[in-house]
Amino acid sequence: GVLLSLPHMEECFWWGVASLPLVATYPLMKRYTDYPQLALGLTFNWGAIMGWVAVRGEVDWSVIGPLYGGCVAWTLVYDTLY
Repeated sequence: GVLLSLPHMEECFWWGVASLPLVATYPLMKRYTDYPQLALGLTFNWGAIMGWVAVRGEVDWSVIGPLYGGCVAWTLVYDTLY
């Protein structure tokens, strides 16, 4: 019910579809790269973009770019240390 009340549901749907290649390739990254943390960060933090689109209906890269980049960097650090 809550998802249907979002004002920008169609935009959220398309940004969700755009995340599917990351979701599909993440499980394979440990086999093909030395940095699976990067794939994890890109995939897991896609929610920052989705949340912005849910509220605003568009992506303002001057705001969401640093947020997404910072979240990916944080994921790289904590997953590397873990």
